[in-house]
Amino acid sequence: MEEAKYLKIKDGVIVDHIAPRKALDVLEILGITPESENPIIVLMNVKSTKMGKKGIIKLENIKLDPKKVAAKIKKIAPKATVNLIKDYEVIQKVKV
Repeated sequence: MEEAKYLKIKDGVIVDHIAPRKALDVLEILGITPESENPIIVLMNVKSTKMGKKGIIKLENIKLDPKKVAAKIKKIAPKATVNLIKDYEVIQKVKV
C-alpha cells in the first residue's frame, strides 16, 4: 500500500479513506488546529485503488473515541474509516 511509506504513529488516531479535498474539513470538524502540541500528518491526493485518490489524517498522541469521530465526520466523509492506534497497531477500527 502506498501510504505505508509515510510516517507511522505509535499511539493516536488515523482517519483514512477521506475524499481527496475533504481532509482539512475533517480537521476543522474535529477541532484540530495547527496550534496543537501533537504531531498532525495530513495526506491529500494519495493513490487509492477503491477511490482513485483519498485523504488520510494521522493524529499522534491524541485520544479520541473512534465512534464519536465517525459520527462527527459522517456527512463530509461517508467512506472514511477511523482507526485507534496503540503501539503502532490498529486496536479498533470504525467505519463511518
